Amino acid sequence: MEAVQGFAPLWSQRHLFQWNGACLDPPTYDSLVAYESPWIDALIGASCDPRPVNSYRDFQTALAGLIDSDASAPNESVTFLAHEATRRQFQVIVEQFAIDGLTEALAFLAILPRLPLRAQMAVQRILLDEFGCGNIEMAHSQLYCDLLQELGSPVVLEHFVALALDPVFEFVNVFHWMTKRAAHVEYFLGALAWFEGVVPTLFAPYVSACQRLKITAHHYYSEHVHIDVFHARSALMAIRETARSQPFDYARAWQGVRLAHATANQAFEAAIALARQDRSTA
Repeated sequence: MEAVQGFAPLWSQRHLFQWNGACLDPPTYDSLVAYESPWIDALIGASCDPRPVNSYRDFQTALAGLIDSDASAPNESVTFLAHEATRRQFQVIVEQFAIDGLTEALAFLAILPRLPLRAQMAVQRILLDEFGCGNIEMAHSQLYCDLLQELGSPVVLEHFVALALDPVFEFVNVFHWMTKRAAHVEYFLGALAWFEGVVPTLFAPYVSACQRLKITAHHYYSEHVHIDVFHARSALMAIRETARSQPFDYARAWQGVRLAHATANQAFEAAIALARQDRSTA
């Protein structure tokens, strides 16, 4: 694809995803920011929460409340995924999130130089597992490839870039913004704490669907359900270690939670809605 230079209205979330993985010349980078900035501003405005979150205790309480709320009130889409989706409908959902699964945690790498050393170590403990501790067979992107192959889908990223919905791109792109262009690391650290803490809840219906549909390559989901309990602790440790080394804005961290929560939910609902359109019984 040719670089889009100086014409931000021609950009899309798909373009943004592609350029987030590229080395950009200055005019293209300026165009990226011109497209991305109003989108981020709108997301922040839509997900703003007036509650005071001014301390680690405030943040931890708000975070636990949000995760508990999501776990205790599963919606129709969660029920559909766990108990009703056909194999083909499940495949549609898996394919939608392939742009995330096949690039697992790559967006996180850019945050490391921006963190104090001890906070880097906490995040790196998470990344070690994401990349299989150097074992390709256990790398989470490889586990996603295994799942796609069992479902009969290709494993080429470009195939899924062509078919992913905008809300799914937004979910991935917001993490690239947090790690690469957000002026403050708190956004990412808050988002990471929420995501690692909620994944055992988010991925449980996928595990149930795999069991029901007799899908053996379930390890992308089941591994996350197990390991992210420990990742959640590391994410909170990264916040504490950062706060020990520099001023820390817990309100921004909570805003990061809200951004990740909103984009993840919108992506999930969009993928479920697309899957429901497939009426095949396979």
